[in-house]
Amino acid sequence: MKKRVALRRAGLFGMLRAFRDAAMALPDGLVALDGERRIRWFNTAAGSMLDIKYPQDVDAALLDAVKIPGLDAWIASGAAEPMADVTAPANAAIHLHLRLIPYAEDHALLLVRDISQARRVEKMRRDFVANVSHELRTPLTVVHGYLEMIEPEQIPEFETIIRELRSQSRRMTQIVEDLLTLSRLDAEEKLPKTRVAMAPMVIALQRDAEGLSQGRHTISTSIEGNADLQGSAKDLYSAFSNLVSNAVRYTPVGGLIRIVWHSDANGGQLRVTDTGHGIPAAHLPRLTERFYRVSTSRSRESGGTGLGLSIVKHVLQLHDAHLQIESEVGVGSTFTCVFIANRLLSPDSPDLPTEED
Repeated sequence: MKKRVALRRAGLFGMLRAFRDAAMALPDGLVALDGERRIRWFNTAAGSMLDIKYPQDVDAALLDAVKIPGLDAWIASGAAEPMADVTAPANAAIHLHLRLIPYAEDHALLLVRDISQARRVEKMRRDFVANVSHELRTPLTVVHGYLEMIEPEQIPEFETIIRELRSQSRRMTQIVEDLLTLSRLDAEEKLPKTRVAMAPMVIALQRDAEGLSQGRHTISTSIEGNADLQGSAKDLYSAFSNLVSNAVRYTPVGGLIRIVWHSDANGGQLRVTDTGHGIPAAHLPRLTERFYRVSTSRSRESGGTGLGLSIVKHVLQLHDAHLQIESEVGVGSTFTCVFIANRLLSPDSPDLPTEED
């Protein structure tokens, strides 16, 4: 019996050593924390990335040993969402992604990943897109200008070709402009804090919808609450008008489009509801990806670039907001821009400058 127990114990210790050695060899950092968020163990990668040392930091409180701005607030909030991009304590050139994974009676694993290379690749991609878009803008403007000078009626045999060339030239120009907008939004870290009056905004969106619809749809608006928003009026208008133009383009003749601004103590919502074709549930998670299309042929017929919802997502992220999408095939869709309460301004709030100021 003693021999069997000894063999079993030796086997367990061997397995523990193997697990420990495997964890030590991982390129990602691992920190084991107890219920009081004290460091119980960490691997080599975590020590390097978080600037913690063995054995002096074992049993130390995580917040005392690791100096990362915002880490205390993240832990206090429950760390349900990862800390997506923070700089390493000992090297500002290294960018980290932190995730807290609960296990076994209030213990947790802190997973630390070096995302510096991914950030460099992403920056190269953004720079490439921005540079190519800038280079394409001038020749496209020249081509489009010459095409507009040609009167198709004067050359009947080429009338169809010229009109198609004009259409595709406009579409390519719009794609380039949308790519430049996305590049600018990618480079933005924060937007100007100006008062965005929502009543005039809703009226402007209604006029846009009516202009695009040309009487083919019923357009209605509603303002529920008297709060305004804090942010960039130009960028918010760009995001909202993208949602409105999509609703007009993808709603059949005779359909209903409703634009609603709702605000209360919990925050604000700008909702655009249509009675269009609807979107299958499988496509909803990917709608804000660049160039993603539910139906390629339908998007081309309607003049879409596949970048509108990506612009909406980026604008909302810069305003501490997010996009909710609800849709049912054959019934219609609702796109909701959800803003936190801190982004709202009541009529008696200290006034902020407008973007024109």
